[in-house]
Amino acid sequence: MAEVESEYVSLPLEPRHGTTVHLRNLLMLPEEDLKKAQVLLRAVGDGGGDDLDTLVPVFRELLLLVADDPAALTAETADWPLGMFVRVVGAWQEVTQVPEAQDSDS
Repeated sequence: MAEVESEYVSLPLEPRHGTTVHLRNLLMLPEEDLKKAQVLLRAVGDGGGDDLDTLVPVFRELLLLVADDPAALTAETADWPLGMFVRVVGAWQEVTQVPEAQDSDS
């Protein structure tokens, strides 16, 4: 498990108050949470981002789903503007991006 956790890293997030919250890699989520995260990401990716009013709740739900301490993150994100969510979700996606499979020599 330690080897897998080192390969599929999380993004540490330093809240203004409290301890570090880790935003886990999608591949480290339990099956049910992974399905929920995929639905949320699809909602944003499939033109759901056209309605800016819907982005904050979707991004908040996604971050709470991948957070190792959702309670701490709930308090942290209570007053975040959309720009903060976009920045954190972007950083999380960049850090947790699944590496591409290497081509086989055969």
